Amino acid sequence: MKSLKGVTKIMSHLVDNKIQEVLLEGTKDAAELKDMVWSNIEEKLNLNIKKKKKSKLLTFSKYGSIAAAIAVVIGVNTEYGEAAVSKIREIFLPNKVVTEKIEGTDKNTTVNLKESSMNYIIYVDEKHYSMLKEDGKDKIVTKVKAANAPEVFMTIEEVKDKTPQVIASEIEKELNTTYPNVKNKGIVSDPIKGLFIHAYSGTKWNSAVINYYLVDNTKGGTFVIKQQLFLEAEEGHGARLDNMLKEFKIVSNK
Repeated sequence: MKSLKGVTKIMSHLVDNKIQEVLLEGTKDAAELKDMVWSNIEEKLNLNIKKKKKSKLLTFSKYGSIAAAIAVVIGVNTEYGEAAVSKIREIFLPNKVVTEKIEGTDKNTTVNLKESSMNYIIYVDEKHYSMLKEDGKDKIVTKVKAANAPEVFMTIEEVKDKTPQVIASEIEKELNTTYPNVKNKGIVSDPIKGLFIHAYSGTKWNSAVINYYLVDNTKGGTFVIKQQLFLEAEEGHGARLDNMLKEFKIVSNK
């Protein structure tokens, strides 16, 4: 017989999977949730489970997939229903405070939800960065630029007809024509799951550093994410760009 602790761990995993499947892949409207929706969900969780008034929960037709996700866990245990609400709030809050380690120090940073026309969401630190469109790409740029140093930015674009492996080969060839140090580090999981290519121009404080993350778009294509910074900025801007990238999530357009 499985221990209570083991069952709890399994249920927590099931909650995470269901929320990811139904919400991140099932609706792009989830980022626009209103307080009235949360009130309705929480009222059902607090509840009167014996009555199981799921019909009212499902009256929010626009948020039907969200209601379905909640209904799955409500039927099992109130505790997991509450966990589901917490998970959804965490994913789709318009803004939230995160703790990140910057140059060895923990700092609280407010980040804001951004939806892209390329069907992904990301949380951006708008105190230090701006997000804009440039040449068909989303570009996150620093608000304060360092003198005599390369521009610091992160670009995100979707290439719909090439796999990460094909693009990795092309990028390596291109980088090798400019940078003396280029390394394909294969698949990584942090700050995001994808192929990682790293290059740098030298060892001076203002030597350029280039990072590419190639993320499968789940449809035969690739999200090409490029970070550019300089050596001295790796523990500051580098950490902040990585922390924003951890919040990157693909959202289906169906």
